Amino acid sequence: MNGFQSAVKYLKVARVLGLRAIGWYLVYQAGLRSGHYRRSTPSKRETRTLSLRPAWPLPPVELVKGVLGDAGCSDLLAEADEITEGRIRLFGGPSVNIDLAPPSPLHHWTDYEQRKASPGAEDVKLIWEPARFGFAYTLGRAYHITHDERYAEAFWTFFEAFDQANPPNLGPNWVSAQEVALRLLALAFASTVFSTSPHSTSARQVRLAQSVAEHASRIPHTLPYARAQQNNHHLSEALGLYMAGVVLLDHPLAARCRELGWRELNQALQSQIEPDGTYTQHSTNYHRLMLQAALLADTIRRSQQRAWPSLTLQRLQAASGWLYHHLDLLSGRVPNLGHNDGAYILPLASGGFSDFRPTIQACARAFGSPLLLPPGPWDELSLWLGLENAHPAEPATPYVSPPSPMPRLTHPGGKGWASLRAVHLKNRPSHADQLHVEIWFEGENLAMDAGTYRYNALPPWDNALACTAVHNTVTVDDIDQMTRAGKFLWVDLAQAKYTALSPQSICAEQDGYHRLGIRHRREIFSTEGGWMIHDDLLPSPSGTPHRHRFTLHWLLPDWPCEMPSQNALTLYGKSFLLTVQVTVTSPVQNPGEEPLLQLIRASESLVGPPSPAPIFGWVSPTYNLRQPALSLRLSLNAMAPVHFTTSFIIQNQPTASARRSG
Repeated sequence: MNGFQSAVKYLKVARVLGLRAIGWYLVYQAGLRSGHYRRSTPSKRETRTLSLRPAWPLPPVELVKGVLGDAGCSDLLAEADEITEGRIRLFGGPSVNIDLAPPSPLHHWTDYEQRKASPGAEDVKLIWEPARFGFAYTLGRAYHITHDERYAEAFWTFFEAFDQANPPNLGPNWVSAQEVALRLLALAFASTVFSTSPHSTSARQVRLAQSVAEHASRIPHTLPYARAQQNNHHLSEALGLYMAGVVLLDHPLAARCRELGWRELNQALQSQIEPDGTYTQHSTNYHRLMLQAALLADTIRRSQQRAWPSLTLQRLQAASGWLYHHLDLLSGRVPNLGHNDGAYILPLASGGFSDFRPTIQACARAFGSPLLLPPGPWDELSLWLGLENAHPAEPATPYVSPPSPMPRLTHPGGKGWASLRAVHLKNRPSHADQLHVEIWFEGENLAMDAGTYRYNALPPWDNALACTAVHNTVTVDDIDQMTRAGKFLWVDLAQAKYTALSPQSICAEQDGYHRLGIRHRREIFSTEGGWMIHDDLLPSPSGTPHRHRFTLHWLLPDWPCEMPSQNALTLYGKSFLLTVQVTVTSPVQNPGEEPLLQLIRASESLVGPPSPAPIFGWVSPTYNLRQPALSLRLSLNAMAPVHFTTSFIIQNQPTASARRSG
């Protein structure tokens, strides 16, 4: 890249980030490079004798048991027992050993940030996640309904192991103030739920309070970085400060933390949530993280008899509605849009990582939305947050539901739905996924988003699933809709808009290939048997005609399948058949130029040319976990206009004797 190209790239980055964010980032870099942060965050343990006030009142035990039911209680205790044996389900995935001791020798956190020291792992998130102490919520839930002292002792054993292996500001677990803040929240919860246990000795409680103070003192110094990110870092760190300011009794930092945290939290919520409820990171998982942070802040502010500013409450109402409109009611899941780093910062309910109903239900109660779900196990989070009968403390704000940011087409039988993604991007999108289509039926995700898998790994898995090619849309010349300017940064933002909406169809356009002289228009129809999607790749009025490679991609479940005809794939679900038919035509197609059909599973070609790109045929339901899926790709080399037609046809499952082939 020459000097001119570099200058253009940096100008584009500045345009996307904005001068305010760049200014805060420069402040942060100055603090790093000058040694200020090293001097202001020494490795020094707190020596005051401190105590912690309860984070919030605990719910009545019988109510929690009633919501969980026998099966829910059994599942909870089984998971808690697993933790006492030293194993957790990292990111909601498979069980792994709990390891709270990072590789030695430990360096000051600034050395890792300046790459003067290595964290000792290919992906530092595998070190950070156990150290968030998310398992403390599970142990606390189990202890609350049983008073089984094994759970309290397990927490204290893990806390002391962490405390010994991670002195303040030393090691990779102190690099990110967001990680520090999330750990602080879990420790504050644990101090409350285990307070009556005989294992919570005076000495242990004092040391826990001192640790919370050490965590709180780390966060304010690097707020410039959090402000520069304009994302969940800012929210998490503000919430950590607010919590510390409330639970730390008689600490000189308490009042400052409380007021600074409250101010920063409201600024972040107001600036990061759009009026229609869209969150700045364009990610369903980070959207939940944002709402869970707001829910915890809401619980704290009620204990302080503090009112939300009206603008904050309006944005939270809209954000709650946004997530509700993305919910699959049968499964409790949502489309896996945008980055998914496995974050689940408030696991105070059954259902696990993939169930978004507890958060949606609690938000409806906390922020005054009428979008309540029927009663169910997902009410447990509301109980823990004191929301079963709660109303906002401030005067009731009339709820005005914003226009749905994701229109849906419902299957005529009411068992499924489809959506077409078209958003106006203002800030740092996660994935290049304009005009991505989601299809769900009977709680099954039929047309899927591939997810994320890993941020930090050797190519091709270094955040590779953010690209356009693995989404359910059309690529041109195998180029992303936007230009990558870093692992987490896009420039030349693709913009999309809905052009027509009706109960039977949705139409939208996106301009990500305008630089190639191509305009992409997509329309999805609800039919008696399922859904039909039309893609038109049209020449831009000012463009010069060129031949391009147009590729339609669909990511489908890894079910037994067969191809009854050249352009059709039938998948055998548990209770229904799904047939996907794809065709492509072009009036200026070269004679003899045939479309190319590929079917790929887990990087291996089942139909079409061998050796496909390794990122095809995978889905990542949570961080650090990838599972086989089916990538169906149809390509054509031609000049625009090009027209693709896809049909998703749902049929009843044939008898068990029907032929099935994999």
